[in-house]
Amino acid sequence: MKILVAYASAHGTTGEISTFMAKALETFGAEVTCAAVESIESVAGYDAFVLGSAIHEGVWLQSMLLFLDKFEAELVQKPVYFFVTCIRIVEADGYDHVMKNYMHTPTLEKLKVRKVNAFGGATQLSNINWDERWALGLRYDGTNLQSRLNADYRDWYTIGAWANSIAKDLDLKPTF
Repeated sequence: MKILVAYASAHGTTGEISTFMAKALETFGAEVTCAAVESIESVAGYDAFVLGSAIHEGVWLQSMLLFLDKFEAELVQKPVYFFVTCIRIVEADGYDHVMKNYMHTPTLEKLKVRKVNAFGGATQLSNINWDERWALGLRYDGTNLQSRLNADYRDWYTIGAWANSIAKDLDLKPTF
């Protein structure tokens, strides 16, 4: 089975999660391509798609939206899985907030997405421009802002479990 793991990443976190998922799916014997959506010329020949986008200012990255528009006709014909990465996950009730407010249900339904999930990201303020810092600051109460944001909030066990659930959904068997 050929799987495309395609991502829209602002600072690399979503790309790293996508690479991790691609490697996990390869242990099930899948032939996996992992690439940024901007670099993808065609989705022909793939049997399934795992798509991921960072959330910025409450929305998916524009590069993901353009990718979905460009390849919608092909994507709806195969199994599609979708995830987002978002720092809001670390807040109380953050996962529920992300799933309710940042998963655009009409788009997911139009694409016939089988499973969705949300994961925490990683932030390093020194890598974030001042406009993004300002937007992040609006979303937090300011308490220990520096230490709360300069961290890696990715839960690799949860991410791996989700990749395994995709493999199960696709009826893939481990090859190790």
